[in-house]
Amino acid sequence: MSLERFSRRELIREGLVAGEAAALTLLGAHGTLAGNSPLIINKPGDKGPFKLGILGCGNRSKSHISVLNDVSEIDVAALCDIVPHKMDQRAKLIRKGPKPRKYIDMEKMLQQEDLDAIAILTPNHLHKQGTIAALEAGKHVFCEKPMALTVADCNEMIAVSERTRRALQIGTQRRHSNAYKKAVETIRKASVGKILSSDVNSYRGDWRVPEEDEYPPGVEYWRLNQDKCGGVVYEMGAHTIDVNNWIFDSEPLTVVSLQDVNNLALRTRSSTDHGGVLVRYASGAMMNYGGNLYAYGPSGADYFFAVNGTITLTAGELDIHYGQARGFPTQKPLPKPVKMKLPGGGDGTMDQWTYFARVLAGQADPYPDGYMGRQSIQICQGAIASAQQRIVINVNELA
Repeated sequence: MSLERFSRRELIREGLVAGEAAALTLLGAHGTLAGNSPLIINKPGDKGPFKLGILGCGNRSKSHISVLNDVSEIDVAALCDIVPHKMDQRAKLIRKGPKPRKYIDMEKMLQQEDLDAIAILTPNHLHKQGTIAALEAGKHVFCEKPMALTVADCNEMIAVSERTRRALQIGTQRRHSNAYKKAVETIRKASVGKILSSDVNSYRGDWRVPEEDEYPPGVEYWRLNQDKCGGVVYEMGAHTIDVNNWIFDSEPLTVVSLQDVNNLALRTRSSTDHGGVLVRYASGAMMNYGGNLYAYGPSGADYFFAVNGTITLTAGELDIHYGQARGFPTQKPLPKPVKMKLPGGGDGTMDQWTYFARVLAGQADPYPDGYMGRQSIQICQGAIASAQQRIVINVNELA
């Protein structure tokens, strides 16, 4: 079968690892898997809020703990990190629930019977290991973005989630942001016609400098290591690419990219500090993504070009300008331009945890799920492979 004729289900199936392929199914009704295999749900009932363990107490954990303090359905009941004083610092941020237990051994934390779920907040290259261990221990999993560093790792994570009947939700929080939900809803309803291409970006300054007490002596900052971080496309592009996938609503087929380390004024690193990525989707649309660590101001707008209009998306505003190609007769009057302020309410971090509580209660499917997370990694891994090999990558061959 040619790649162009693959359906969404066939694209997913063809990319699976052989040992787990038979176990993988698409999510169906809320709290169930296709084939009526139910997720194993532990409803809180009289035992109070769901109990969450956090694996990885780095900088990102502060943001999660901050919002979880206001999510009544979930209590942070355990912390795990190889640096004990980081757990002590994070424990001081927790304002509700019982005092969390602290572990330097992941396996010991996973033996804590009252834990309903685990948040995987480790460096990128450790997402697969922590996720699979938690799922095998019978815990539901919230995994920070990017889902993993390879499509094969994503396949294994999805497979174990399906086999153990535990939820796997990926932390690309823009899917739960009021602003992005409103933007996508408006784009869906607009009379712009088929989306043909996009020009999207994530430009920012260098990674934050970690505090001196965050790492034991001799342990490098993982974001400077390409094999642990994945570079600018994984670290920053994962959010932007996921939104692009959401808007396109189509499978990526081929990827071509150039990326490297270019700004020697930044800290010494092997992780790429800039990248350009072109992606062709099954719909025929093409994404043009650019990211770098050289910006000392806000990122620019993202553009989506459609048959009958151009969409401009910023952090706080959505504009739609309608038009038609010259030389073709106008079929009907064009709609008036749209210029709207997008709602506030944060970046979606709070909302994704409120949603995850519904997943734990069997009231919703994981969102974004492993298949959505895997779609972004197809692009990220394909971009790295393309830049290294100087070829166009067929994403279906990555696994």
